[in-house]
Amino acid sequence: MIDVHHHFEPSFKNVDGSPWSIQMAVDQLDRNGVDTAIAFAGAIPETNAADGRARARKTNEWSTQYCVDHPGRFGLFASIPMNDVEGSLREIEYAFDVLKADGIGLVTNYQDAWLGDPKFEPIFEELNRRKAVVYVHPAQAPCCTPATLTYETSGITAPWIEFPTNTARTILSLWGSQTTRRLPDIKFIFCHGGGVMPILLGRIAGFSDWKSVGPDRLKVLFPEGIYAEFAKLYFECAQAYAPEAFDLVRKVVPSTHLLFGTDYSYFPVSHAVDQFKALALPEDLRRRIASGNASAILPRWHA
Repeated sequence: MIDVHHHFEPSFKNVDGSPWSIQMAVDQLDRNGVDTAIAFAGAIPETNAADGRARARKTNEWSTQYCVDHPGRFGLFASIPMNDVEGSLREIEYAFDVLKADGIGLVTNYQDAWLGDPKFEPIFEELNRRKAVVYVHPAQAPCCTPATLTYETSGITAPWIEFPTNTARTILSLWGSQTTRRLPDIKFIFCHGGGVMPILLGRIAGFSDWKSVGPDRLKVLFPEGIYAEFAKLYFECAQAYAPEAFDLVRKVVPSTHLLFGTDYSYFPVSHAVDQFKALALPEDLRRRIASGNASAILPRWHA
């Protein structure tokens, strides 16, 4: 099995305060029959260029050392300082050409800039040139923080609603900027089965009958239709293994674009493994999602 949603924790604890170590991660993989995890050590939020470049380099070298120390067990989605275009281009070069990263890890938004923001265009052009895999994890957005949402009490947490919604927001942002159509060689992986976007596809498509939108406007955004555009993306399925959620994703995404993920260290690896097994998928499909699809787009892990 290949886990493509796996967190490295540079502060040796996650946001919830749970302790983390590389040995704990290895033990989790071993106990649950997961061969390899492609890890992401988090976003580089700094707006100061020098600080962002330093943090990205330190984070990626630190992560790479774990990959070297545990051959075959870990790969890397490298972090880049998205708020600094030139710094991001330099770190992309270093990550791929020196560290041999498997892809680039991003978050859905950097402050209030979603991934379709024009300022990110040079970064995506370079990633397209390299035919890169780009993994996108949700993040909290300034519009929707505990301070701005009155329903976020101590019993309700942002990952319940805001994270899956922010995944949909950034996909829509990329579509609005035509990034995914103009730069088709990037292989985008979105977390959690695409968040709430699968259930919104029909709603958006239905606006062809809304007078102020109409079929012509939708045709500009989605010449082949919104379902075809969505099907070009890849999705890992952590927190989307509930049968009703997984069945919906399967209906709108080719089986070759579905990937296994665990969301460790926020959930034990067994959480995803057990839910995935409970789906009782046909063996060929199970193998593709568990590892075959990931190995097809991540050259280092070709079976």
